[in-house]
Amino acid sequence: MGRASRRKREAHSRANSASRPSEPREGINVFAKTISHQPLGLVNHRPEPSARVGYCFANVWDKVKQCGGRARYGWMLIYRINPGLGGYVFATNHAVWQDPNGMVIDVTPFHALEKHHPITQDGAVLFLVDDAAEPVVSDRAVAPLPTRYFPLGNDERLVAYVDELSRREQQKCDEIYKTHGLKR
Repeated sequence: MGRASRRKREAHSRANSASRPSEPREGINVFAKTISHQPLGLVNHRPEPSARVGYCFANVWDKVKQCGGRARYGWMLIYRINPGLGGYVFATNHAVWQDPNGMVIDVTPFHALEKHHPITQDGAVLFLVDDAAEPVVSDRAVAPLPTRYFPLGNDERLVAYVDELSRREQQKCDEIYKTHGLKR
């Protein structure tokens, strides 16, 4: 994504700050609609014994090879609080497995540190389906799409913090794509 697009996104973010909800559940729904118009819902979390943390795409592709079904792409949502600034949500590019009967299951284990766990309810993972969220793939590498961030509330410092997280994430992904010859 070019600088002009990034500036446009950041300006749009600041312009819409008056309408940002501060309550997490409402904020998550608003945020999800800025990413995809496909369903936001809960998927069962049943990690495969052979699955590795942080390798959701490979884990799902392996499961499809073993058992059929298909990969569903989208976003796993995580809630964080920055002390003194407030809460924010971020969406990490993720894949889940849809079995041949249509059941959708997250087969990737959670990170050991709880702060990296997605939003869950009764053991199920909150997942936003987005068929356009396929990872960036070449014959040499697989990389996720950039993580997306959303402030919960209107505090200018929080909005600036989240905008900086977004800028750094885009820069990091651009470097990864360039290094590995990936094209978006």
